[in-house]
Amino acid sequence: MTTSTTDSATLPLGRPAYYEVWGGLESANKALWTALWLAITVAILALALLRVQSRRPPIVIKVDGSGQSVTQSGVDRQPPVGEAEVRNFLALFERFFIELNAYTYDADLRLAFTMMTPEFQTKANDLLKRENTVENLKANQTKTTLFLTELRVIRDTSEVFECKVKGYRQVGSYKPDAAAGEVVFEHDIVLLKVPRSQESPYGILVQDFHESVFKR
Repeated sequence: MTTSTTDSATLPLGRPAYYEVWGGLESANKALWTALWLAITVAILALALLRVQSRRPPIVIKVDGSGQSVTQSGVDRQPPVGEAEVRNFLALFERFFIELNAYTYDADLRLAFTMMTPEFQTKANDLLKRENTVENLKANQTKTTLFLTELRVIRDTSEVFECKVKGYRQVGSYKPDAAAGEVVFEHDIVLLKVPRSQESPYGILVQDFHESVFKR
């Protein structure tokens, strides 16, 4: 009996190319190294950005001639609170805290409370509850129009501004044929100087508030 051996070169597919297995492994290895270097590069960039962010100067506020405050970054110092800014702050606070209306009181009071120190927020909340301010607004459909005749800084210390606000408010109602009245008032307001921030761009917060009424 004769045994014959067939040369692999004569097979239809030729000799098995075992080197392709090692080539695939080498290609995968290169891809892993590429991914590793990419991850290292991303990590280095993230650390660099974190370092830059941590060394940014504090936020300060630009104040224009009318007393409006605008948050700015990239400035190393905080400008002092000017009198024009104090007057503008007082006018806004009076608007939000005193000129209350049945349809806007909730948003207005929220803004007014952001202009107060935490201690005065508690006092103001107790005052509103004690006088049933919100309940009366809703029941009477109150509409208030505020007129300010004087906004003045009485005393400027290293810690506070002592201020005087004078004016009158017309109190009416959205109900038809409701009686309207007028209140002449004077407010003594103490503003605490605080570091400027995005939460307190003016650098002042209401620390105390007292109202004197001369006519109802």
